[in-house]
Amino acid sequence: MTEPTVNEDQNPLTKPKFIISAVVVAIIVALGIILALPKGGGTPTAEPSNTGSTTASAQPTATAAASICGLPSGDQAKPATTPADTKWELVGKIAAPTSPAEFGPGKTEANGLRSCFAHSPTGALYAGANIVILASSGHNDLVLRYLTVDSPERDKLLGSSSPSSSSGGPSFQLAGFKLTDYTAERAVIEYGFKVSNGTFGSLPVVLQWSGGDWKAVPPASGQPEGKQLADLSGFIPWEGV
Repeated sequence: MTEPTVNEDQNPLTKPKFIISAVVVAIIVALGIILALPKGGGTPTAEPSNTGSTTASAQPTATAAASICGLPSGDQAKPATTPADTKWELVGKIAAPTSPAEFGPGKTEANGLRSCFAHSPTGALYAGANIVILASSGHNDLVLRYLTVDSPERDKLLGSSSPSSSSGGPSFQLAGFKLTDYTAERAVIEYGFKVSNGTFGSLPVVLQWSGGDWKAVPPASGQPEGKQLADLSGFIPWEGV
């Protein structure tokens, strides 16, 4: 698949007056910053991770594990290799992982909302990737309203100006991951991306099991720590394009 090019003059994400009205839109802004940075020259390398561990996490109780659409909790071991037999489908121009009967999204609505993920490390992996891709494909409002944990940060954002849809977001594709922490209630995943200008970037996503699904946790600052990388060393490869 040929990557679309980005016109920096027309892309509102590269303009300093672009106003963030939803915390998840910061994902797009972070990737937009990666796009704008020059290739190479002092970029940090990926930090080592312990994602090679396959130690199983404690099994969630049956009640706590109940998925809103009935997906089984399944294997509770953190994935140490590329998830086998991953299927991919385009959300806008970005390939998103999908496994409707095993990991999620178990529900895909006509308005684009992709929800219901398995209560497992791999389910969290799929959830975080789909949340990032939805937010970067013009569905910021859906992510904020339905896929973000209830919190003062979320309430503040909902009470501010309405989130706007992205009409020409940065051109990138998911390329890898590090599942840095996992419990039955919380997951921390760093996703690696290939950007259309030949650079690489990463973005951490914190998820919480809430109301029978994985949901994004807004950072108190409203700004996730997106960064440019020299390469994706240390990331487990995972890409559909």
